Amino acid sequence: MTQPVGEVGQRPTKPRPKLTVVLGLVAAVVFTLYSAQQVDMRVSTFVDMWTNPLWEKFWPIEWDWVLDRSHVIDPLIETFQIGIISAVIGCSLALPVSFAMSRLTAPNRGVYYVTKAVMNVVRAVPDLFWAKLLVTAVGVGAFAGAWALSIFSLAVMVKLFSEEVDSADPRPLEAAKAAGGRHLPSVATGVLPTVFPAYVAYSLYVLELNIRASLVLGLVGAGGIGRVIEAQRGAFQFDRILGILVIIFAVVFILEQISVALRRRLV
Repeated sequence: MTQPVGEVGQRPTKPRPKLTVVLGLVAAVVFTLYSAQQVDMRVSTFVDMWTNPLWEKFWPIEWDWVLDRSHVIDPLIETFQIGIISAVIGCSLALPVSFAMSRLTAPNRGVYYVTKAVMNVVRAVPDLFWAKLLVTAVGVGAFAGAWALSIFSLAVMVKLFSEEVDSADPRPLEAAKAAGGRHLPSVATGVLPTVFPAYVAYSLYVLELNIRASLVLGLVGAGGIGRVIEAQRGAFQFDRILGILVIIFAVVFILEQISVALRRRLV
């Protein structure tokens, strides 16, 4: 039966949005407006903040002080040291933990549920709290910051990499076990080679996160350039802070470009 000429090439009817979707959007908008009112968020605040006289203290930048090695460069190097050692520790621990937290590679359900529960608790605690706790326990300095970021790296890496392991092809693992292989050797030969490039890429991403996070942890005494920023903020030396932020922006931007280029080659 031939189709009428008028019906040829007609666009399909656009489906109407469901009532539940519309009600959900309306509820989200209402709750957002209510929350803004509760925290006293006003448009005038964003306009008035630019008339604050403190902005005049950000300029001109005191480059002689900022470029002094003992003032900024050495603490910035310490920040990188904290980020690198914590990424190495956290990502190294995350490799076996991620396999234990994946349904595909966990040796049994008990190990899977225990590992998942422990990591959920670790991930629920903010990195800033770990830093404050460790500063109290071991003292002010880079050592506390390195351990706090190691826990942070472990939590982030396990979350990302365990999901990558979950999505891996199960057939090589099944073939290795069918050939009589034990669990750990089967995982090492059947799953690890396929997900290892993603593991390296995620490790570079965690290193990039650690450099940024170490700036914040320094504000609570966990070492690095953040401690310098906090000291200058307390002295109202905002011109020095701006200079430090310019250097940090340049360094982090270069690091991010290198990290992105390496991740593209690996994944």
